[in-house]
Amino acid sequence: MAVAFLWINAVMYLGFSVWCTVLPTKTAEAIGFAFSKASGKSEYVTIYGGLEMGLALFFLFTALSPSLRTAGLLFALVLYGCLALWRIGTVLSIDELGLFPYVMLSIEVTFTLIAAALYFRAS
Repeated sequence: MAVAFLWINAVMYLGFSVWCTVLPTKTAEAIGFAFSKASGKSEYVTIYGGLEMGLALFFLFTALSPSLRTAGLLFALVLYGCLALWRIGTVLSIDELGLFPYVMLSIEVTFTLIAAALYFRAS
């Protein structure tokens, strides 16, 4: 189960990385961003494309290496736990949110719980 979870993360972040790199304006608009300057687009592609590729590769390496799987699960737990906590903060403090933040919150909470269960079972 841990290997499958790590693979799912690797594939998911690979897809997001490619999508954000190839179609940055479309993906940015889908989540509510707009580029006012070219440097903003550069930053978006770097962070959403490059960082997500780094996450994809990290999860891939941890899926492929038995000695790194526990680290991958711990990282997922910390990553999704922090995202969920910050997302809860925005949901509670920002008015007139669309559906997207709530969908992401449900995914982040679900992945936090899965990562926690797998990590504590593995350690």
